[in-house]
Amino acid sequence: MSPSAAAPADKQARSHGYDFAGPLGVGAITIVAPSVSYLLYFGCNEHGCPPTHLSWPQYVERVLPTKDQFFSLEVLGYFVAYVLGLALLNVTIPVRDRLGVPLKTGERLVYNLNAYETFVPLMGSLAFGTYMYGWEWSLWTWIWDHYLHLLTAAHIFSFTLACGVYLASFRSSKPLLAAGGNTGNHLYDWFIGRELNPRLGNFDIKLFCELHPGMMGWAVLNLAFAAHQYQIIGRITDSMVLINIFQFWYIFDALFNEPAILTTMDITSDGFGYMLSFGDIVWVPFTYSLQARYLAMYPLDLGVLGVAGVLFVKGVGYFIFRGANSQKNAFRMNPDDASVKHLKFIETKSGRKLLISGWWGISRHINYFGDWIMGWSWCLPTGFDTWVTYFYVGYFAVLLINRERRDDGHCRIKYGDDWNRYTSIVKSRIVPGIY
Repeated sequence: MSPSAAAPADKQARSHGYDFAGPLGVGAITIVAPSVSYLLYFGCNEHGCPPTHLSWPQYVERVLPTKDQFFSLEVLGYFVAYVLGLALLNVTIPVRDRLGVPLKTGERLVYNLNAYETFVPLMGSLAFGTYMYGWEWSLWTWIWDHYLHLLTAAHIFSFTLACGVYLASFRSSKPLLAAGGNTGNHLYDWFIGRELNPRLGNFDIKLFCELHPGMMGWAVLNLAFAAHQYQIIGRITDSMVLINIFQFWYIFDALFNEPAILTTMDITSDGFGYMLSFGDIVWVPFTYSLQARYLAMYPLDLGVLGVAGVLFVKGVGYFIFRGANSQKNAFRMNPDDASVKHLKFIETKSGRKLLISGWWGISRHINYFGDWIMGWSWCLPTGFDTWVTYFYVGYFAVLLINRERRDDGHCRIKYGDDWNRYTSIVKSRIVPGIY
């Protein structure tokens, strides 16, 4: 059989098996994860975090929304306009074209990288508006007042997008499918993502969602929460400043270093389905901004020692996270680069090189460890009056462990004995010497 004849079969290759306990597991996640995003709102609000002092009738009367408070067609329209506006900027702003890693077909897609170039004018516009009208600017007030409407709009949009790309994956041109999302089970494949790289022309839907609407929306929400705090107490506390700076820097760093995302599992292996659509558009902006929303309602001053302690935690986490990711990306793009040519590696039968020294000789996912440490610096500024704001570090630990296990399973299938050899050298999975 000729290579050209074999290509279509390869593009439709069957899945390597189920993750997340299969269809039942992803069905449960599809119900639980959206519910949690709402529970964080209804369980942490102006009436308490959580509002345990309220009786059930009081809770129903004061906290639970009416239909009009829960959903607004007008706000849904604004949200769609926001996403489509960012998409328009993505295809019109001058870009930094970059080749992705080779796909299983041997093809390397061209990605239009302009998340940073989009973010800067967006933030500039918000800064100008705040300069002109102050923290009382009506935009900030509108975001606070319509937070629940925006959350519901994001849910509707992410669900609709996941359905759209799933249906499009059955088109006659037979797009490249993701091995993990091509099981034949409709619920599972819709959740995981059937098509690997859904695109409209050169517009890559998955890459756009990874860094544009959710990540940028997260920064906007945090600023709106800082504005609300200013409106109620006449100033912005040091804890709110820290949360905004830390998370803004995390967002800015991800956008500025956009090329690094091209080597991540989300881009190279995972299809684009409800898992990523919901995660990018709903989960990231609305749950990751929980700490800033809490401080908008319950202002807290840390003082010099408190600020210093949080800064130390943040610095350690960032040093590990960015150092590891930059080293991996540089090695994958050019192993002969002067910054990484000294690193030791083993070469697999497939030709792939696995690092066994430097950051990646310490643990197989040392970047996860740094990311988790940074997560603590996002929670500590909220103090210790509630456990709700520490939801992130608990959830994130579970997420990272699950992600590492999934990656380990895929690599065992992909590399076989070479992976056993690799894991015998780099023994720690995430936390050096512990896990």
